[in-house]
Amino acid sequence: MNSFHKKLKGFTIIELMIALLLSSVLLTGVVQIYASSKQSYQVTENISRMQENSRFAMNLLTREIRMAGFSPCPRTDEVAVTLTGGATTSTDFGNGAIVGFEGGVDTFPSEFPATGTAAGDRIADSDGFIMMRGGDNSYKLGTPPHNASSAQFKVVDATGLATGDILMVCDNDNTAIFQADNLSINSGGADDTLTHNAGGGGLSPGNCTKGLGYPADCTSVNGNPHAYDSEAQIVKMVSTIYYIGVSQSGNGRALYRRGLLNNTGGTVSAGAAQELVDGIESMQTLYGVDTTGDRLANRYVTADQVGAANWNSVVSVRVALLSYTPDQINYENDDNTYYLAGTQFDDTSHGADKRLRQVYTSTVKIRNRGDM
Repeated sequence: MNSFHKKLKGFTIIELMIALLLSSVLLTGVVQIYASSKQSYQVTENISRMQENSRFAMNLLTREIRMAGFSPCPRTDEVAVTLTGGATTSTDFGNGAIVGFEGGVDTFPSEFPATGTAAGDRIADSDGFIMMRGGDNSYKLGTPPHNASSAQFKVVDATGLATGDILMVCDNDNTAIFQADNLSINSGGADDTLTHNAGGGGLSPGNCTKGLGYPADCTSVNGNPHAYDSEAQIVKMVSTIYYIGVSQSGNGRALYRRGLLNNTGGTVSAGAAQELVDGIESMQTLYGVDTTGDRLANRYVTADQVGAANWNSVVSVRVALLSYTPDQINYENDDNTYYLAGTQFDDTSHGADKRLRQVYTSTVKIRNRGDM
């Protein structure tokens, strides 16, 4: 029995301390590996999010800019706007497919939200622009063709249109923008009827005349008549603003858009601001101006250098976005200087935080304002 007890020996204090030390070293290594892996995962995840958001934003802006000025008919700068009150910045299609505004320099029109700190408010130091084009769906005229002295179109199938819509009609010789004051859908297979009477039947803004010839003449009901033939087409007028605003997430800034020709019960007004992509800190733009008439950009200038009467000479747009990661994953505050389309952003301009940032730039040809 004594021999058995002599063989039962425990760990000494020294052995326990060595074991604890080795365990602590191993545990510390495991924790460091976990922390490093977690940090690497957060960095990778944040960079991926930033790149994904930036690609989406740039692809959307590229597509929209490329389609600016679209019309189903040959291009013309002579566009009759017969809306009551005349052409506004959102309907002056003849003055350019895009109208830009330089952040911190230009006075932005009322179509843009005011600057502020609430979600959707505009950021003062970022650029913005209004994009105008015809809608994706075109509608052919029915029989008989449009009469110059009438205020009525026969449309083969007007499904998708509504009373109060702001529309564009065009043929090889003329383009006009007007409001549909009434739309009658015929269920028996006959052509639908769309009218554009002067006054607009109490709709807003209504038509100042029923004459759809260029130039618009609002001094009489008949105005400047023009008969659209069977080859003419009708499309919805699309007008949208893009700008950088305060994000809804409270995480900084975001890319926004706002439709300007929303038809609500026949009253046309600007719609609500729609947040597209979070994490876009700034948008800066340069505009390629054709100075020789060959539909190619000869120089790139800021919006305030284009001039109010020269937007039809813009044939391309250079867009630069400054994006940042959702989380503050860097070890130190970002003190880098970034260059966006000629505009400098240093640590006094962008946020003094530990986010990573990246500049994305693209030059887009406006298909409907220049040679392919």
